[in-house]
Amino acid sequence: MKKSIHFKALISYRTPEKGGLVSPVSNGFRASFQFPFELTTYIGIHTVEEEALIFPGDSVSVDITLVHAESFLGKLYKGMDFELSDQSGTIGSGIITDVYIER
Repeated sequence: MKKSIHFKALISYRTPEKGGLVSPVSNGFRASFQFPFELTTYIGIHTVEEEALIFPGDSVSVDITLVHAESFLGKLYKGMDFELSDQSGTIGSGIITDVYIER
């Protein structure tokens, strides 16, 4: 069963010099999302065109599906910002441009 996309965001990925990505990522990339005023970090799955690669330093519009975030989804709104991280630390930041959740 395919998971629903929860929102679209413009994400700016940091370069390695700024502690960000060291190699490109693609469709299905998973990272941690930290939203303002929310103590919980959520795993988000990136959905981009199958052949597209996201390189360090890129700013890209990406569809995101949050994993195990059902109780938080109703708090998402257009214009909400967030930080993106992986096991190495903060790798980017973004802003929600569209929310696909029915309220």
